[in-house]
Amino acid sequence: MKTNTLKKAAHILFTGFIFTTISILSGCKSDDNSIPPEETTVKINHGLAIVSGAGDVKTTFIQGLTNLNNSSIDNSSSTEVGQFSSIYSDGKSMFTAGFGAPATMKKFVFDKTGKAILDQEIIIPGSNSFSSLEILNETTGYATVGGGISKVIQFNPTTMRITGEINLKDAGDGLFYSDMIIRDTYLFITLNDFGGSGIAKIAVVDLNTNSLSKIITDDRTATLFNTLTSEIMTADAQGDIYIQASGLFSDKPSGVLRIKAGETEFDKDYFFDLKAATGKTCFGLYHFGNGVACTTISENDDNFFGTDGANPAFRYRKINLSNTTDLGDLEASLPNTFAASRTSFMKQVSEEEVLFAIAGTEEDALYSFEISSGTVSRKMKSNSGYITGLISLK
Repeated sequence: MKTNTLKKAAHILFTGFIFTTISILSGCKSDDNSIPPEETTVKINHGLAIVSGAGDVKTTFIQGLTNLNNSSIDNSSSTEVGQFSSIYSDGKSMFTAGFGAPATMKKFVFDKTGKAILDQEIIIPGSNSFSSLEILNETTGYATVGGGISKVIQFNPTTMRITGEINLKDAGDGLFYSDMIIRDTYLFITLNDFGGSGIAKIAVVDLNTNSLSKIITDDRTATLFNTLTSEIMTADAQGDIYIQASGLFSDKPSGVLRIKAGETEFDKDYFFDLKAATGKTCFGLYHFGNGVACTTISENDDNFFGTDGANPAFRYRKINLSNTTDLGDLEASLPNTFAASRTSFMKQVSEEEVLFAIAGTEEDALYSFEISSGTVSRKMKSNSGYITGLISLK
């Protein structure tokens, strides 16, 4: 490395010397009114996050992409974040939600060369991690933090200043505020107690007053657990919200609950018993229209959190939310993946295409799922670690 650096420095000095000499010799002919070429600006349309490292020492590398046509990706043109992070976007910038004390959210912008540049950050002392971000518009966003101090903050995505806090103390102690979704004038926040109560809990926040409206519960399933990279809440075109519960650490099955459009209570007439349908513990929920959705199934609950690093336990699974049926394995040829311990997400990038992450022992990659045909193929292989997020920019 040092030899290459010295060679590069020598080359730069030599080139500068030659350029200066030529300029001096031709100085009398430099008034040709020539216009220097314009500096090329790279148009960034997507952002990507890759986590590298081993054991407890992990760091995230983020980068901008002009398109998604690369068959492979690495960290050579990335910016290091310094924590395990997932990524979010307001359509213009990239926001990282980091795991590791203190809880840190960073905002990055892309310069003319396409490099991700740190703009500003929000740090929550006393908290270990951001859990989820929900960006409403250029002046209003919400974020949950947990581990140590748990809280919900309101922030300005443009200025990266905290503008308020939502008090959820009435929800109880020992809760992790995790996934969120906004519908109408309400913010719905899943409350994870790791199965302690044996029920599913959601905080319903009135955004007109930024205050807790009520806590709703359902005893048909439990444990609203998600990770930084995963989602357990989704909404369909009609405004119905679906919530996936793992049932972990309880005697309740994995399942999907619903809050109908215009309502702020669980729909007592709807319950999708995922355990009964798939025979497995399920994790995550992603909806793509017409009832078609995906989750992941655990083939070994003893390795749910990846303690056996040689044997990933999860597979992507198709389900139908409308008629509560299991549609089977997304693709039999897919390798197993570490979902709850590394990364699990699905990102719809067009009407037809969904990209999702595989983090395994043999490969780390983004795969493509074509909704109409059901075709699955590898989109992009990562040579530098597993992919924890993908965003699209306007």
